[in-house]
Amino acid sequence: MPVRSSQAGQANANLHFPGFYTPIRAHRSSTPCQSQAQGPLARDIMAGVYLTQRISRRSRRCASHLPAVVLLGLGCVLPGWSACIPPSELAAKLKTHQDAATYAELGGWFAHGEDAACAAQAYVLATQKDPESAPYAYLAGLSFYAAGEPHQAIALLQRSIQLDTSAVDPHLVLGETLDQLGRRGDAELQWRLALSLDPHSARSLEGLTRDLLADGNYVRVIDMLKPLEAAHQLSAAAAVDLSVAYTKAGLMDNAFEVLEAANREDPSSIPVIEALAAAMVLQSRYQKASELLAPAASQNPDDTALQIRYLKVLVLSRSPAADPLCKKLLANHPQQGEVLYLMGLLQLQKGDLQSAGFWFQRSLHAAPDNADAYFQLGLVDEERKNTLSAKQAFERAIALGYGDPRVHYELGRAYQALGNHNAAQQQFRLYQQKQLADLNQGRAATASYKADQDQASGNLPQAAADYREALRLDPAEPLLAYRLAMALDKTGDVDGERAALKQALLDDPRMAVAQNQLGYLDSVANRTNGAIAHFRLAVQADPGYTKAWLNLAAALCMDSRWQEARSTLTQLLAIDPNNASARQLLERIGPTATSP
Repeated sequence: MPVRSSQAGQANANLHFPGFYTPIRAHRSSTPCQSQAQGPLARDIMAGVYLTQRISRRSRRCASHLPAVVLLGLGCVLPGWSACIPPSELAAKLKTHQDAATYAELGGWFAHGEDAACAAQAYVLATQKDPESAPYAYLAGLSFYAAGEPHQAIALLQRSIQLDTSAVDPHLVLGETLDQLGRRGDAELQWRLALSLDPHSARSLEGLTRDLLADGNYVRVIDMLKPLEAAHQLSAAAAVDLSVAYTKAGLMDNAFEVLEAANREDPSSIPVIEALAAAMVLQSRYQKASELLAPAASQNPDDTALQIRYLKVLVLSRSPAADPLCKKLLANHPQQGEVLYLMGLLQLQKGDLQSAGFWFQRSLHAAPDNADAYFQLGLVDEERKNTLSAKQAFERAIALGYGDPRVHYELGRAYQALGNHNAAQQQFRLYQQKQLADLNQGRAATASYKADQDQASGNLPQAAADYREALRLDPAEPLLAYRLAMALDKTGDVDGERAALKQALLDDPRMAVAQNQLGYLDSVANRTNGAIAHFRLAVQADPGYTKAWLNLAAALCMDSRWQEARSTLTQLLAIDPNNASARQLLERIGPTATSP
């Protein structure tokens, strides 16, 4: 019998890339929903949600002026690469030993110099000499990935995995490579396979979490990380990720608890400090946020991103410390768009419109896609009676995705001043609609919080009623519909639960937990074909969703589709080799059962 969604966690460990390239993690912080009162700057505090990976590279040691052949005995060059010059001792060795080990040694020499392009050539030649070597194939794929050639890396990494099914690192690099190409579903499978080989792999867990967050699969992130939270085994990065998932799911109190616990565990963690400060900003606790950031900013004067985040909080709190810090950052980074923009805000706070406009213009020259700067420039131009310029600035802000409803009101005023009354009325209507939507979202969050409290106290009918009210106020939020469905499931209202799940899937067809739950409802109602269809959609949306794989296999067994069930269980065991339920079901099916 298929079963409901359940929580499953993974443990953490440090990432290790054998070889020579050092992954450098860009900063990640959360972007919870912004309250209307905060304005664009508060939203910017939360910028940069997901962890990204990049490989640091120095200048390539290639002689582009030489013919496109590998010198001194390498024999050939891959198309598009410049020639690469080996050191004299290896060049001499290659004259007499053109074997896999020597080419691999040359690849290592280039790689130690962070010349990934030339390393890739050497490792490819090593794989040609020894096509059964998993390490050579892995190092060639890793080098292509480091050189910014992900398409070239995939086949080599896959070959390495085929040759050595126990190696974790090829799965990690392949996951990063597939992510880089936008193939998140395939990448998620690689993270799961890596976790099956090393349940303590922090990189696998972080990669999987990052992709699930990018998919908007917040419920699955919570299910995956909550057991680690309960066991006090969350890394700093995982704590930030879990706080993002909680925030996106409307559970701000849980997000605060996670971040505060992580901050107590490691008070020096910059990502946790920044995420916790950002959460404080959302609640207009600017002073607390600045007090939290101040020591970290003082201890890390060369961390420009941290200094800018600290400056943003100081600007929001109108702190006297903002002006000297902004001037210091400008002296060191005169073309940094955010700093230029913040200087404009400081001048606006002082009432110096001319200076503010100057700095906003400079910021847009450095960062032309800054919608916030266009909005502020529009306000300045409007105040200075430059109505046409103001109109153009507001239009540009909207085109760039500026989310504050006020931009439509200000643009309407500009249209009205220019005599275009129809356009003005349209903008005023948009302003009212978006303002009401924002207000309703806030009310929905309040109703959802009350529903959580009712559910915790055991008042399930009232919890369901509160979730319904939240969903009425914010009908496009699929998580509210899913949470209503789960409340109705506990009250036994199957029809209401099914309707809520379908509503969730209208807004987010890739919500795997909702597909799984619909499959469960179909299975208990003996609608086997419908159950199979929903379980298939669940695993398509989340290839690492082991519970849905197991449910799919069980449903196939209920329909006597034994071969498909065996194949499904085999796929599940590839992702989770220690899944006892899958092994037991596979044994129960046995080798002799055949499909009708």
